[in-house]
Amino acid sequence: MRFLAVGIILLCVLVGIVFFSPSYKLGREANRELERGNFKEAHSLATQALQKDPYNRLAYGVESQAKQRLNIQKFLTDSKENQESAFKVLKDGSLSPEEFLRLEWMVEEFQRSYRMLFILNQPNDWEKEQLHQYKQWFDSLKKRLEEVKQVKNAK
Repeated sequence: MRFLAVGIILLCVLVGIVFFSPSYKLGREANRELERGNFKEAHSLATQALQKDPYNRLAYGVESQAKQRLNIQKFLTDSKENQESAFKVLKDGSLSPEEFLRLEWMVEEFQRSYRMLFILNQPNDWEKEQLHQYKQWFDSLKKRLEEVKQVKNAK
């Protein structure tokens, strides 16, 4: 009976430590921010929680998920900016050699980053759709650039 009482007391102490520890409070707060879509705040809070307790599994999971969302958001933002830059270059109709190289660089950078993104991150369905649309657009641009290159080489 005494052994059972000591066990219950130890269990209560451990639950209290976990529930009231600063690391786990930060981890739960980070999780709430992640669920709200505040990925920067979730990442920051989870990182703080892990600094206090590197074995906090909740904080570790939130930090990983938030980091993935931030990586994907950055990639989508960069892709949009590169697409808009390409539109500006393409609207004139004729390309200087420098503009042509710049467009080729944009396509190569997109393709390299796109492959790495899927290796290191797990996009959700909405993100996959956005990524797929940019991939189609940059693939189309690459094809057009290759066609222009072939025409120039044939002359």
